[in-house]
Amino acid sequence: MNRLFNTVLSVLLAAGSAWAQVPYADLQRKVYPDPEGVTFTTPTLTLSEDRFATYEEIMAWLEARAEDARMTLTTIGTTTKGRAVPMYCLSNGRSGRKLKVWLQGAIHGNEPAAAEALFQLTDYVLGSEDGARLLKRMDIYILPMANLDGYLADKRVSADSFDLNRDQTKFADPQSVMIKRAFMAVNPDVAVDFHEFQPNRLVNVHSETPNAILYYDALFLPTGHPNVPQVLRDASIRLFEEPCGAALDAIGYSHFGYFTISRPDGEMTLTLNARSPQSSSTSYALSGAVSFFVELRGIGLGRLSLARRTYCGETVAKAILESSYAHRGEIRRIVKKARRQTVRRKDPVAVLFHSAEKRLPVTFLDVEKAKPVVLEGVRVLDALESQPDLVRSRPAAYLLESSQTKAVENLRTLGVQVETLTAPQTYRVETYRVTQREEAEKPWEKIRRVTVQTEVAEAECQFPAGTYLVRLDQENANFAVSVLEPESENGFVSFRVTEAREGETLPIYRLIKY
Repeated sequence: MNRLFNTVLSVLLAAGSAWAQVPYADLQRKVYPDPEGVTFTTPTLTLSEDRFATYEEIMAWLEARAEDARMTLTTIGTTTKGRAVPMYCLSNGRSGRKLKVWLQGAIHGNEPAAAEALFQLTDYVLGSEDGARLLKRMDIYILPMANLDGYLADKRVSADSFDLNRDQTKFADPQSVMIKRAFMAVNPDVAVDFHEFQPNRLVNVHSETPNAILYYDALFLPTGHPNVPQVLRDASIRLFEEPCGAALDAIGYSHFGYFTISRPDGEMTLTLNARSPQSSSTSYALSGAVSFFVELRGIGLGRLSLARRTYCGETVAKAILESSYAHRGEIRRIVKKARRQTVRRKDPVAVLFHSAEKRLPVTFLDVEKAKPVVLEGVRVLDALESQPDLVRSRPAAYLLESSQTKAVENLRTLGVQVETLTAPQTYRVETYRVTQREEAEKPWEKIRRVTVQTEVAEAECQFPAGTYLVRLDQENANFAVSVLEPESENGFVSFRVTEAREGETLPIYRLIKY
């Protein structure tokens, strides 16, 4: 069965290691025992067989819950494989100033505990007094299996081989468009994405601990993208990360900020927290929502520790809902302030920036001793403390030549309003002339990404009818500034949505005054 994890890690370790004789599953059960006294009601954890629930079983589970009038089950569209993607809203049906909360899971298909945690949460909300209390003040929208084809195939990518969490501005996969349009239609105040990370990658911590793996039960990923209003960035940490950490502490589960590991100059370096609009943590926040991103320990484990992983995810989700409930008035004010600030064009545009360096203690799991080991003073590049490298004033609008139909389509998917000139107009604008262009040697997501440098100059230009106008006095303008500036690492030029040629002027213009 393709989800079952190979329980012997010895093939990955050096011959003669004491750990080479110990099954990996034993380590998991010893260090990460399943919770006691918890009843699980999810589609998979109620099965008697050692497998995952089928699409038919999951849909039957959802349809049974939808008999409750407080759950409205819909679909957001159809996948490449022809499957309807379920989404549902939990609401008591009453109107009023209710918070809108978006919860999403399994946009990477090989991260099943994300979906299981949301299923478990669903029964909690529908079946408890606390759940009924929450629904008095909030409507909860749940997309449990965003990458449905990938989920059923136990693959990270979609059926068209795209990573849907790297496709939230270029929209190469139609399913990314489907997900984003569903999200923008809800336009939530709070948005949370649940993932799993791979815990069993070996890390050489130091000479005394040559074989270690990631230790934590959960990793949190708030965004540090500087084009996200600061009030939203601060709220995600204070209102979500801190309460979620406290909730896990209370049940004895470990947590840290999400990181990836590299050794650019031989020294272990952690890249901490989020900065890319191609990922949901930042993409949600650019829409004006208080966003959060949760990674559970689990890729590659199959059903091993699934109960603990599900309980961990449910605990975090409950903490988010409770904090949202307790601070609902404040969250509404924060969201309103952030969106008003965007409409008023108060902030400059951060085009390029880098993460600040710091030193932090990080815990790993020594696989031979089956004990955590703390590595002091690890070099960390923290996106929450980003430093600007290239900043430009925020224009009144962008003008795009009529050839930029794909860029305009993507902007509209992101909820950005785009107008079309009905008659020729002459404007004083800033142009971008490409002075340097480099194309990646290897393809990524089926494209060779491009990096450019440009020279910006003022000019008076006549724009024909059919030219696109993107005003920035709108709530989703932070998407526009993050993808239209050509040097942006995750912009339309980088992703080849807009082609750039050295020595030529780009078909995008900055309108300083309108």
